[in-house]
Amino acid sequence: MSSALLARSGLSLDRLASFIAIADAGGLSAAAQGDAVRQSQLSRQLKELEEFFGAPLIERRRGVFRLTAAGRALTEIARPTLTRLDDFERHCGGQLTEVHIGAGESVLVWLLTPKLKPFFDDDPTLALTLHNLQSEDITRRLRDGRLDFGLLRRSAVGSGYSSLPVGAVEYALFVPRAAFPKGQAATPAQLLSQVPVAVLEGNSTVSVALADWAADNRVRLNVRLRCTSLVQAAAAVKGLGMAAVLPVWAKSEFNDEAVARLSLPALRELAMPLRLVWSRRQAAIRPFMTGLARMLASALAGATSRAVSTVESPRTPRRAAGIDRREPRS
Repeated sequence: MSSALLARSGLSLDRLASFIAIADAGGLSAAAQGDAVRQSQLSRQLKELEEFFGAPLIERRRGVFRLTAAGRALTEIARPTLTRLDDFERHCGGQLTEVHIGAGESVLVWLLTPKLKPFFDDDPTLALTLHNLQSEDITRRLRDGRLDFGLLRRSAVGSGYSSLPVGAVEYALFVPRAAFPKGQAATPAQLLSQVPVAVLEGNSTVSVALADWAADNRVRLNVRLRCTSLVQAAAAVKGLGMAAVLPVWAKSEFNDEAVARLSLPALRELAMPLRLVWSRRQAAIRPFMTGLARMLASALAGATSRAVSTVESPRTPRRAAGIDRREPRS
């Protein structure tokens, strides 16, 4: 290391950590979270770093926050350095190792979380933080090191990443069994002509597919609730007696005696291969990630295959309500 670098003041781990906090938050005020003293400290540390390196690290324009080329370069140097030091300090002190995973809410709630207990049981030093994020945010955070892993559809995985398959996101129509005619089978068209429906707001692929199917089958959907997440739609099925299109693995939310899962041809086209994704650069910084990735992918792939195998046929009679009780459960 250059002796000149060490001889000058203005560079420290604390200043680098503050700069990363500013970059992640998108500005000084956001990083300070309303604390005027903290904002003043962050501003001073940022200025000291800029003076040390002799280059501006952020663009200073009213209402706009953007890192300069030098600022982006410094984050790429500082973040892995701080991550490695943090991991080393935690290891030496016998502390927990923090791992960050990003995915959509339904993936976190229904696919990932139910499979985590064995990981905690096997490794008492593992601590996870789950981030509910859109695909764009997941890829951005994987790239800059704020996430260790992401769960993404295969088409969203770009270059520079490693990934493993964890199955596919497949959808089914969830309908309260109370809506079925007693002692008779019922088609989805018959059911959705009568049962109130919960859908995602806007033009989501799930909502569009259901609307297209309804138009093709001359069914007038009784949409009574528009939701911002599939988890909300599942709550409407469970608590409000509505029907909704949900990922097959949402079955864990429901009692099989109370809610039926029906397949629709239109929903098969929505099936998307899902992959566990991580940055090769991040794995080089944290070598344990590759082994953990294999274990996570194996656990999640098993969960998706079991969930898909239990989707019911919409015309399969169950003695009282159109569904066979002998279907496998998991």
